[in-house]
Amino acid sequence: MTKQQNTKIASSVALVLLLLACFQVLKPFLYDILWGAILCIVTWPLYLRLRELSLSQNQAALSLVLLVGLLILLPLAVATGNFTDDISQILLWLEHPDTHYLTPPKWLNQIPLVGDKATEKWLILANDSERLMNLLRQYLLPTGSWLVKQSLNLASEMMHMGISIVLLFFLYRDGENVSRHVITSLQPLAGEKTARILEIVNNSLKAVVFGILGTALVQAIAAYLGFMIAGVPHAFLLGTGAFFLMIIPAAGTLIWLPVSLWLLIQDQSGYALFIAAWFLLFVGTLDNWLRPALISREVELPFVWIMLGIFGGLLAFGFIGIFLGPTLLATSYALLFDWLRQQQQSTR
Repeated sequence: MTKQQNTKIASSVALVLLLLACFQVLKPFLYDILWGAILCIVTWPLYLRLRELSLSQNQAALSLVLLVGLLILLPLAVATGNFTDDISQILLWLEHPDTHYLTPPKWLNQIPLVGDKATEKWLILANDSERLMNLLRQYLLPTGSWLVKQSLNLASEMMHMGISIVLLFFLYRDGENVSRHVITSLQPLAGEKTARILEIVNNSLKAVVFGILGTALVQAIAAYLGFMIAGVPHAFLLGTGAFFLMIIPAAGTLIWLPVSLWLLIQDQSGYALFIAAWFLLFVGTLDNWLRPALISREVELPFVWIMLGIFGGLLAFGFIGIFLGPTLLATSYALLFDWLRQQQQSTR
């Protein structure tokens, strides 16, 4: 083996080791970088609009970063603060309860066959304060601890989202240079199809993000209005939670079902039925037509593949997979049809 070949092998090994070392350094921030890239791609047209207003790169990037940060972090901060306060109050109440007589709801006695016995059991349990509090502690303390853990996770997610927004400034400012480097890196692999692949990824990602988040936002607003009509406390916090849950199909049940049951216990059966009907017949059906309509404006992807992409991406990559899954399927779907068209044209 010649000296030149040895030098080439040594350089290749050194390059691989360097890349592995860089990967280990950046590994804790890969999701942050990916989130920043997604936000940059989706909001890039707004950045170009600001540049058209004679703003410099730094001014346009800073303005848009502040706007995106306000829209994303402010609701999360408000929801996290309220959530933590409520959990602390619940845990404090369980440690030092102020119990009083709990009147069973009127509808309980009206249930055929079992209504009388259920009411009697309710009265016995309500009069036995110590037994009631032991029962509440048995179920609510583990739940409260889990909710505290989730609130800490939410605070951690806010920190990572803050890092993504900081990175977003540099992606805006240097986005054109970054895109040129990406094209240069992909050309040896994709050749003439590089521009087409990037166009499909760009369009698919925008369609998926706007389709999923736009639908979740509409559903969250509708959920908030329903809670306001029913007089449910902490309607804004519940609406914020509905926004994040509605991103996942059918996950909104985790919001409206407990609220409906709570209204039943509060002897507000009319509002309980209203909340159940509001979500089952209106809020829960919005994503059946609105999400496919928004996504199909840019990409041709059947509804079943959108659902599979959301659930599969969630299982494979976590929360960010909700957007990556449908984007990967939409990109592959478009490239497959491009290839089929080329095969059909070549056989004519």
